[in-house]
Amino acid sequence: MVVERFLRAGVLDPVGSPAVDGVRRVCVLGAESTGKSSLAEALAGRYETVWNPEYGRPYTELGRPEGAEWTSWEFTHIARIQCWYEDFLATLAHRVLFSDTDAFTTSVFHEVYLGTPATGFEELVERPYDLFVVCGLDVPWRHDGIREFEEQRRWMHGRYLERARSSGSPWVLVEGPLEARLGLVGAAVDRLLDTA
Repeated sequence: MVVERFLRAGVLDPVGSPAVDGVRRVCVLGAESTGKSSLAEALAGRYETVWNPEYGRPYTELGRPEGAEWTSWEFTHIARIQCWYEDFLATLAHRVLFSDTDAFTTSVFHEVYLGTPATGFEELVERPYDLFVVCGLDVPWRHDGIREFEEQRRWMHGRYLERARSSGSPWVLVEGPLEARLGLVGAAVDRLLDTA
């Protein structure tokens, strides 16, 4: 059934990701330690669907030698796997898929780590979404052994706001406790699904 649903769509979006009948894609953006994962997971629970976790975190925790310098190839790899898994999960989603980050986020981290704009996955950076959610900076930054860019939070937040504003898609900025964020995003998702 999953394969039939995947093939039935039979069309590709402008960056080559398979369109899946009746599934809207919502991308959750935000600087480090702003509650993206918690929100994406909670939204998936509310809408009885699946969510796409951030691939860069397990890659960093499990796939890299400690202290190794980052390379452009790694960011390209992370972006491609993140988007590939998103496309797979879209075939399993119920009406809506929530993604905790996107290839644009990967390009921002490329810039932070390497000091240059990302190349090699530009088509994925421009991947369209039906709704963008930007998590605010009101959540205190917490070091967890992986996060390391507290000083860049405000700059990154500005980049994510610009991505949402310039996307041409609806977007919402969320702040406050998780329940308040769920209420705000839920209203936007409900409007999105009503027009499906």
